[in-house]
Amino acid sequence: PALMADSLNNFAYLRRTQGDSREAELLFRESLEIIPLLNDADRTVVATTRSTLASTIADQGRFNEALETAALAVDEYRQRGETDTPSYGFALNVFGGFLTESGKLDEADATLIEAGTIFSKYLSPTNLWIGDNLRNQAISLELQGKYDLSIEKADAAARMYLENFGKHYDNYPTVLIAKGLSLANSGRAKEAEPLLTEALELRTSSLPPSHFWVAAAKGALGECFALQNRFDEAEPLLRSSV
Repeated sequence: PALMADSLNNFAYLRRTQGDSREAELLFRESLEIIPLLNDADRTVVATTRSTLASTIADQGRFNEALETAALAVDEYRQRGETDTPSYGFALNVFGGFLTESGKLDEADATLIEAGTIFSKYLSPTNLWIGDNLRNQAISLELQGKYDLSIEKADAAARMYLENFGKHYDNYPTVLIAKGLSLANSGRAKEAEPLLTEALELRTSSLPPSHFWVAAAKGALGECFALQNRFDEAEPLLRSSV
């Protein structure tokens, strides 16, 4: 059962990266169904599966369901008394990201800080999960209008991604967007434009045109153009991002 669950997860990660979030969702759900067959030692195979399922649901624009799934993942750790582990930090980080999307910024910040504290306790400073935590903090800070601090967090996350994985890590464009929007909304749209253009190029080169991440990248670049009063360039991007 552990080998089957691991195989399902790996294939699901691949399909999600390729942009087929619906198939990835089905594979992650099948992996979770194997949990009753696993012994305690093998449960680590599915430790992050429910949180990753939440992200896969969000890829399809189902944000309320994604938030509920991420919250369930956190609750499962708490019920088992496993709240001092990197995997619990991972669940918190995903949940904090969706709290941000839901506009619950104070709760999101507290959740992301808790996740970061756990990561700093157990993980190497170059671990990608720490980068993901910095990225989520950057997004939350951008939405709060704390642009300088958001840029600082985004830069730290981007460095970590580039040094450990490269530009094709799936959340590298996300951190470019967070930094770009902070720059654009703080009066530095010219600096933001190449970052947001790169983010859109990376998204369109690896994902189907209808994918939510492509729409988000188009919307961010369109917003940047609009802030420069370049409405003819902004309009088609904003229309296609809806």
